[in-house]
Amino acid sequence: MAPGGGDGRRNGEGQQQANGNNNNNNSNAKAKHGCVCGFPVCACAGAAAVASAASSADMDRVAAAQTEGQIGAVNDESWIAVDLSDDLSGDGGGADPGVAIEDRPVFRTEKIKGILLHPYRVLIFVRLIAFTLFVIWRISHRNPDAMWLWVTSIAGEFWFGFSWLLDQLPKLNPINRVPDLAVLRQRFDRADGTSRLPGLDIFVTTADPFKEPILSTANSILSILAADYPVERNTCYLSDDSGMLLTYEAMAEAAKFATVWVPFCRKHGIEPRGPESYFELKSHPYMGRSQEDFVNDRRRVRKEYDEFKARINGLEHDIKQRSDAYNAARGLKDGEPRATWMADGNQWEGTWVEPSENHRKGDHAGIVYVLLNHPSHSRQLGPPASADNPLDFSMVDVRLPMLVYVSREKRPGFNHEKKAGAMNALTRCSAVISNSPFILNLDCDHYINNSQALRAGICFMLGRDSDTVAFVQFPQRFEGVDPTDLYANHNRIFFDGTLRALDGMQGPIYVGTGCMFRRITLYGFDPPRINVGGPCFPSLGGMFAKTKYEKPGLELTTKAAVAKGKHGFLPLPKKSYGKSDAFVDTIPRASHPSPFLSADEAAAIVADEAMITEAVEVCTAAYEKKTGWGSDIGWVYGTVTEDVVTGYRMHIKGWRSRYCSIYPHAFIGTAPINLTERLYQVLRWSTGSLEIFFSRNNPLFGSTFLHPLQRVAYINITTYPFTALFLIFYTTVPALSFVTGHFIVQRPTTMFYVYLAIVLGTLLILAVLEVKWAGVTVFEWFRNGQFWMTASCSAYLAAVCQVLVKVVFRRDISFKLTSKQPAGDEKKDPYADLYVVRWTWLMVTPIIIILVNIIGSAVAFAKVLDGEWTHWLKVAGGVFFNFWVLFHLYPFAKGLLGRHGKTPVVVLVWWAFTFVITAVLYINIPHIHGPGGKHGGAIGKHGAAHHGKKFDLDNLSYNWP
Repeated sequence: MAPGGGDGRRNGEGQQQANGNNNNNNSNAKAKHGCVCGFPVCACAGAAAVASAASSADMDRVAAAQTEGQIGAVNDESWIAVDLSDDLSGDGGGADPGVAIEDRPVFRTEKIKGILLHPYRVLIFVRLIAFTLFVIWRISHRNPDAMWLWVTSIAGEFWFGFSWLLDQLPKLNPINRVPDLAVLRQRFDRADGTSRLPGLDIFVTTADPFKEPILSTANSILSILAADYPVERNTCYLSDDSGMLLTYEAMAEAAKFATVWVPFCRKHGIEPRGPESYFELKSHPYMGRSQEDFVNDRRRVRKEYDEFKARINGLEHDIKQRSDAYNAARGLKDGEPRATWMADGNQWEGTWVEPSENHRKGDHAGIVYVLLNHPSHSRQLGPPASADNPLDFSMVDVRLPMLVYVSREKRPGFNHEKKAGAMNALTRCSAVISNSPFILNLDCDHYINNSQALRAGICFMLGRDSDTVAFVQFPQRFEGVDPTDLYANHNRIFFDGTLRALDGMQGPIYVGTGCMFRRITLYGFDPPRINVGGPCFPSLGGMFAKTKYEKPGLELTTKAAVAKGKHGFLPLPKKSYGKSDAFVDTIPRASHPSPFLSADEAAAIVADEAMITEAVEVCTAAYEKKTGWGSDIGWVYGTVTEDVVTGYRMHIKGWRSRYCSIYPHAFIGTAPINLTERLYQVLRWSTGSLEIFFSRNNPLFGSTFLHPLQRVAYINITTYPFTALFLIFYTTVPALSFVTGHFIVQRPTTMFYVYLAIVLGTLLILAVLEVKWAGVTVFEWFRNGQFWMTASCSAYLAAVCQVLVKVVFRRDISFKLTSKQPAGDEKKDPYADLYVVRWTWLMVTPIIIILVNIIGSAVAFAKVLDGEWTHWLKVAGGVFFNFWVLFHLYPFAKGLLGRHGKTPVVVLVWWAFTFVITAVLYINIPHIHGPGGKHGGAIGKHGAAHHGKKFDLDNLSYNWP
């Protein structure tokens, strides 16, 4: 309904209007020449293959300030060990002046230095052999005094070795890919300021303006609007699953402020493009001609931004006050629904401040508003400075990208599938409006930190053989994390280690945000060419894999499509895509690898009433009923980690992915630094991984198009929570063994120590080599191990229990949204939320493990002091392991103490206090020793020590880690 009785659809009145030719008719693109892939026009064909129109000349000064326009992963913060002798095209990795620009690759592929990679691979093999021999020794040396302990420990050792192998094998071929922006500009940017880069739709999702700060969402939108990408080829969509007027009006305010912020960024080459982060910088570099001009502009824009923040912070009060006034004027009686009113005097069709029927979360109409219309094709210079406006934008393009607010319809009785459902609704809505061939998704707390990020990502979509690339994954980077990264929020071991290594296989997995997609991959299309099994080991992809070429579903035309196969130009039956003919008609243009319009054919998108009506229609709650959405089309349903399974579905079709790590970092977001919020976040991830394992998307049964080591990586990411079952045993039983006298290993031999030393030594050396080639620090590797222990003992264990209940009893699992709103006082302490203690049941298991290990170590110490154990060196290994467990759980204990845990001494004092008290009680309380008196019966069947007689440890079992 429209505001005040309409259908909830309107164009952004009072917002920037599109200029120039608004013709929406498309004509056939001209294929210059064919290609081996079977497409008449494709990314393989070089510069002639891609044609679209836009302007990106405003940021040429920024590109010139970078080293030859290239963005690489090497920076002052980390060192990436790469060998520049190899690149994608095999031309030596450098730019050969004699090579035509259309033949130069837009990215390089660099090998990791052999001095790091070769020993790394050899040591993996050595450790595998040593571990196998170690397990054989363990099996052949049973412990008849505690068979249950021996069997359980053997099972645990098998699992730890298996999980280590799953984690290590996909890291055999790490590589580093570097986009070359200089070549990209030379190939696709024209001298007249226009560009032939493809269109890009950017999705931003939010679900609750109170848990996800609305100012953070506004900053994300502003950074997107200011990014260095052709203006008319960049369309931003905000999905608001709450359907609240607060979010809409905040975005309307952001659109107004963008008319000042975006030209300011273009004029002075501002980095980063998020205003909140930019104004927090201590120094403010600029690219303008005059420092005085920059200082004056910055002072003016800062004032505008402060006023903008004040309006954002006051929106909630303004909306409530306005709605109360309108409702009072209508003379509503008690019990009558009290509507929420927009600034133009129309009723809001989404969720009301005071929820009512058809106007509450989970029950409201679909809404699509165009806040910023599509810009014209030609550049539009801003006004010169004046008395009313001191900002001089007379030499700056002031056009803004299109901005669309979307809130899908929600009704009771429909499963809305959380974020995956919102992304699918955005996919259909954007297809009806802009239908760009590429899609980038960002969470609302992530902003574009590097204005070149979009160009860097598109390099991997336009390079040679890139027509089989489904998505480009950027690493997640975070700000606001405490300097010590207590809970391993940065997780660079995963992003810069695991994902970088997978780039050498079939590609990194999709991790939820900061990912650029090829639109057709979301529609269920197969890649145009895929590797199929050769004559040897076809189930593993073939030892001699062959390349299979397939014709496209249609020729590059917007008027007619050449029917192909059972379903014409569609890979699936038409009804699988839904009942909207307007949406299905957009698929032919998106189903080609390079469906770009030439500069002469480009035209502004006219978001008329018919288009908006259709966009609302494809966002209705019932649209996906009896369709392929959520299974074969779009983001996959059935798990809370829709990202992983969606990427997996693309990989099993033969699609590839790319990893794009650049510096300055492409996107920066916020991470939960509170212990409870962090544990719930990991619980959600681990639960989703197990849901995939127990579903039809289990990687064990994927197609043969999945690279063997890529399959191993997916098996690892869907089974890692099972580690909790064995780790709980290994973190408690050794400590309890000091009390019970039953140990894991009986009478260790010299070979036992040799195998154990090799296993542990190679593990440490492998860690050092991985740290070097991944470009991370030893401290980050260490923090990652500490939080792995905490997560395994809490969130992983809870995930296993929850998923087993779901599988056995068919009960759904619900999760609360991770709060990104800090609970502490950020003005006084930016890390105040770190010290806020919120009790959760996830803390129970780690607390028990800490107490058990402290008590076990104290009992062992007391027995040595009391004379029960004479050869204390023989139990030193077990005691060391206990302290190893405690050391890994130190961040958890520190967080558990809250603000009192800011000083590490406090934690150590509590541990020491518990340790001493336990030892003193053991020595001084007679009945603990059993019926033999003070020194009697402590070791059970191994014999009892009595007064004046020392206990012999020669025949005692050894407690090893």
